[in-house]
Formats: sequence, C-alpha cells, structure tokens
Amino acid sequence: MNKRHKYFRLLSILSLYSLIVLYTLVFPTTASWFIFYAFTLWLVVSFLSTRQSYHLTRTTKKKRDDNTYTFTFIIENKRRQPFLLSSIDITLVFNDIRRPSSTAVFFSRKIKSQFQSLSLPRGHHETLTLDIVGTGLFGVWRKHSTLVVPINIDVYPDLLKKSERQRLMHHLTPYLTETAHSLHHDYYMTDIRSFQNRDTLAGIDWKTSLKRGQWMVKEYEKEEETPVDLCFLGFDTESFETLLSVGYSLLKEMKESQDVNLFLVGEFSNTLTAVQDEAGFLTIEPTQHTQQLIQLSQRTLNTPSKKIIIKSSLIHVPDLPSETALYIDEEAVLMIKGGETDEDDLGQSPVHPL
Repeated sequence: MNKRHKYFRLLSILSLYSLIVLYTLVFPTTASWFIFYAFTLWLVVSFLSTRQSYHLTRTTKKKRDDNTYTFTFIIENKRRQPFLLSSIDITLVFNDIRRPSSTAVFFSRKIKSQFQSLSLPRGHHETLTLDIVGTGLFGVWRKHSTLVVPINIDVYPDLLKKSERQRLMHHLTPYLTETAHSLHHDYYMTDIRSFQNRDTLAGIDWKTSLKRGQWMVKEYEKEEETPVDLCFLGFDTESFETLLSVGYSLLKEMKESQDVNLFLVGEFSNTLTAVQDEAGFLTIEPTQHTQQLIQLSQRTLNTPSKKIIIKSSLIHVPDLPSETALYIDEEAVLMIKGGETDEDDLGQSPVHPL
C-alpha cells in the first residue's frame, strides 16, 4: 500500500507539472511563466535536498538489568553540512523486530536516534539493520537507504532476580557443603573461631561456646573438594527457557565459591551432544529425541561427583545415589520464584517416566 501511494503521489506531481508546462506554452503570459519557474524551482530544491549523503558516526549500546538493550545511533552528513531534509524516519530491523523512529532534522548537523527496551533473542548477534527514509523539503521527494550496523552482542539466558538467586542458593548450600567430620575421613581440626552467617549449627562447638560466652565453630582442614557437576538436560518443553535461565543463574552463583563442571546436553547445530563450555548457553536448543537424550545423559553423568541436574519433570533419568544427585525441575522453579510449592521439595520432586 505504501509503495502504491508513493508512485501515485509522484505521478500526480509529474502530471501537474506537465499541465503547467502545457498551459505556459499555450498561454505564455507573465503569470504563467512565473508559475512555471516557481514550480520548477520548488521541484529542484526539494529534489536536491534529498541528495545529501549521510553516514553512521557513533553507535552505543547499553544493557539494562531486565536483560533488554538500549541502542543510540548518531548520524551525520558526510560533508559536515546541515541537513536540508525536513524529516527522517529510521526503522531498526532485527529478525522479526521492527522499531520505527521519526525525527525533524531540518538544518541539524547530526541526528540522534535512540531505541529503548529492545529485547534480543538468546544467541550471538553480529549486526542489525537501519532502514532510513529521508523526506526532502516540501515532502515531494524521498531518499531511502539501508545501514548494516555491527553490534557483536552475546545474549545469554535471563538471570534470575537477586532475591530468587539468594533463595536458590540458600536451599542448595546444605547439599553443597555437607561433610562428615569423623576419624574415618581425612579431615583435621585446625582452629576454633567465631560463628559466621555462612556456618551451619552442626559445626558449633558447644563446650567451647559455653566457656567463651559466644558461639564458636570448629575449623577443619580437608582434602581439596571435587568439583560439582551442573548438568542441564534440554528436553523440548514449554519450560525449556525458564529452566535454562535457572541453570545459567546457578552457574554464575556457584562459580564464585567453588569449581563447577558444566554439562549442557541438547541440540547444537542440529546435533545432539553435550557441551561443557559456558558459551553453549548461547546456542543450545531443545531436542525431541527423548531416548537419545537419556542415553547421552547417562554417559555424561557417569562420574562420582556431586550432581545438580536441571531437567523437565517429564523426562526420566535413572536414579543416582541420593547423596550425589539433586534435581531441579518445574516444581522447584515455582518454589524459587515464590510459588506455593513446599520449600522442602527442592530436589525431591518425583521424576515421571515417559
């Protein structure tokens, strides 16, 4: 419709100009010649105002806390002259996203266009496109151009809110830190210190605490802990992106205090495989090949380390020893986000066989 309207308007202007030329040649009066020259000058000035060349001089991008982006573009005339355009329409195009912006620019030396709260899909993005339509003086002629803008952005899954991450780590800490201090293990007490918030009540030395009038905790020297296996199983369900967000948030939190072995099991470039690189969060996709996913997860999880397995409740993984495996599925996510699920159910939700 817009293209048809454009050609109709141009045809109308040319038809009017042809009538003025014909009228001037048939009735060559002073008034007709004045109208002819004025209309010609009007068309020429309007046309020349659209012949200016412009280019992108600066691009800034800012990521917000809600995982959206704000882009700001600065466009200037290549000859550093003021713009003679009456207005300019800029449309940001990215996949299925189209964000329009219109600015009056007559006699401006630079154009600033800003697009806020732009939500990009998960993955690596190298470029986006700006469709620019400049309207000349009097709105007769228009100039259309396209700019491909390099952005080079990696969009990872959304991080959980700070309160949700704290709630998650609060319930995982006992599982991650539980140890048995006994003579049958290579643990040795090295010191007695004051109680800290991160300590558990089980570590309090009650006898010493009574003597000193404050809570005291035994400090142990122990062998280096083995890394925790964090495994995400990419089953094709509606909760895929939500569970992936939990996995990414959990990885960020755990890496601050201990070593983590990451296993992302899903489709990468249409191939079912397991990836251990954090960059896998950018490209992992869900798979519908359930049995192959189960078999691959069995081989991947065949280690003696503690395991945190993030998966949909619709997929069955062979039971692992309870002291080395903990599950996080949709019910646990509901609890993390403040739902009605009992907080004691984290990691204990049933696994439903297919």
